[in-house]
Amino acid sequence: MSRLAIKTLAAALVLVTATASRSGLHAQQPVQSFAFGVFGDHAYKPEQEPQLENLLVDINRINRATPLAFVVNIGDLGSPKHKSCTNEFMQRRYRQFQTLEPPFIYTPGDNDWTDCHGSDVESEGSPRDRLDALRKIFFADEGSPGHSAIALTRQSQGQDKSSPFAKYRENARWDFGGITFFTLHVVGSNNGRGQDKAAHDEFNERNKANLAWLHEAFTHAATVQSRAVVIFQQANMYPEFTPFTGEGKKQTAKTPPTGYADMRQTLEAEAKEFKNPVVLVHGDSHYFRVDRPYMWRKHPDGYPVIENVTRVETFGEPYHHWVSAVADLADPNVFTFRPRIVEANRGLAK
Repeated sequence: MSRLAIKTLAAALVLVTATASRSGLHAQQPVQSFAFGVFGDHAYKPEQEPQLENLLVDINRINRATPLAFVVNIGDLGSPKHKSCTNEFMQRRYRQFQTLEPPFIYTPGDNDWTDCHGSDVESEGSPRDRLDALRKIFFADEGSPGHSAIALTRQSQGQDKSSPFAKYRENARWDFGGITFFTLHVVGSNNGRGQDKAAHDEFNERNKANLAWLHEAFTHAATVQSRAVVIFQQANMYPEFTPFTGEGKKQTAKTPPTGYADMRQTLEAEAKEFKNPVVLVHGDSHYFRVDRPYMWRKHPDGYPVIENVTRVETFGEPYHHWVSAVADLADPNVFTFRPRIVEANRGLAK
């Protein structure tokens, strides 16, 4: 075969792969390396809306230069004190995210429904009412709600209306490039636990669904022999690492917030059994970091040492930037994470 023919064939293979990626078939393609993005906890104040727009423009700019397999928002679409608990606000956010060119996945945050209560909050109904509205706006379809769709498996799929998991359309899973990704509806403000009896009952239901979905995702990853697992949720479950949500409260590794105790214990067990790299991506504390939460130099008695778990937290208000990740199956650690500083937002944090 001539050099020209070889070059032509190589170009055709690249084109086929790119076309498959854009058509939503990319999850089935053999991929050696790829990139994805994460952002959240942004635009808590009306004057910060332009910064969110700058961030979305920046994601599209990067995507055109180096295509992103998908982008995930880890919740907190705004602030309850600035109308985030209204349908108009949620619909506006939904329309904004439609401008993103990569496939888009979203998992809820506490500001999106749990914190929609109190005399200083303009809310259209109770937190449970807001959760119902959120599901109707962002999780009405089987696919991802973005400019280009990606095939998702939802926890609600295959469930009849009497199933306790039928309502949890927001818990989604997808495979890409030999890696299993999934979302968990785990939010800040102690995971919504403790406000009142209605909140307590909702937490118990959702906690059971999350634990089941976590176990199912790891079982799936083991069955298909995934190279790694990546989890996206809003809440920071590790208050012992400052800065954290509720900083200053007397919390230790031995006494984690009760809204996260079951989730932490189950994640620890699943990660240890899985053995391959596990990444937990979250927001909530508004502090960019990449660390190993289960590798303390001097850990308290009873605190597990798990070497295959990496925790990534993206930027949050007042810093309107995002995080990109490269997954390379030839890399023993699989992932490299990079802060993406939006030039137009540099120096605007207040």
